[in-house]
Amino acid sequence: MVRLKQTKRKQRRPLGTFSSYTPNFLSYRNPVVNAWWSAAFPGFGHIAMCIYVKGFLLMAWEFYINLEANINLAIFYSFTGDFDLARNVLNKRWVFLYIPVYIYTIWDTYRTTIDLNKFYILSIRANTMVTPFSASTLSISFLDRRTPWLAAFWSALTPGMGQLYNQKIPSGFIILVAWIAVVYMSNILTAIQLCFVGLLSESIRVLNIQWLLFIPSMYGFNIWNAYAGAVELNKLFEMEQQLFLESFYQSKDFKMPI
Repeated sequence: MVRLKQTKRKQRRPLGTFSSYTPNFLSYRNPVVNAWWSAAFPGFGHIAMCIYVKGFLLMAWEFYINLEANINLAIFYSFTGDFDLARNVLNKRWVFLYIPVYIYTIWDTYRTTIDLNKFYILSIRANTMVTPFSASTLSISFLDRRTPWLAAFWSALTPGMGQLYNQKIPSGFIILVAWIAVVYMSNILTAIQLCFVGLLSESIRVLNIQWLLFIPSMYGFNIWNAYAGAVELNKLFEMEQQLFLESFYQSKDFKMPI
């Protein structure tokens, strides 16, 4: 135990940490993929990198400014070919505030992913250890194998549940609350019910397009993020097990088979 504490204190670039409510660790990620998620919905790229505070603040910014500027409504009218109406519904005062932050979010996600990948490589080369268990009066968090398809299934059922399965409690509940708000405000469940009983025109009429267009990005990201998070946890689990066994049980004279 003393040796583990000393090793942890000497780490300059730790691979990750486990608190009692969430794991947070480095992993090698594709900058283009993260930048794409930020383009789909600002904040998602940062959440994918486990930069939660900035990610959730950008999510809140996206909801507020998008709704004030009527951006989703303009996108909908553009898809239907009504470009004049799309221009007219836009609130220009909010749109010009939206564009710079939107571009910055994509750029910052790409740049930060590259920097974190460098730190990840340095951490791997230094053989840094991760404390795989944390307990407090509030909760218990531990490093264990996860089933990626099961994490994706829970997120497909209800976004946020896959993150809870991966023990990412704060992000799971924040995403779950955001999903409930979007589903409620878009009236999509009411529209689905009306569609099932054959009232198609009424089903379309009750939909709130401004909130509805948030759903594809949120739904797709949460399934991908839950699956990728489970895969990364499994890699970290194997890495921690290997390093621990090599450090405490394997003889220095042992020759690895080729």
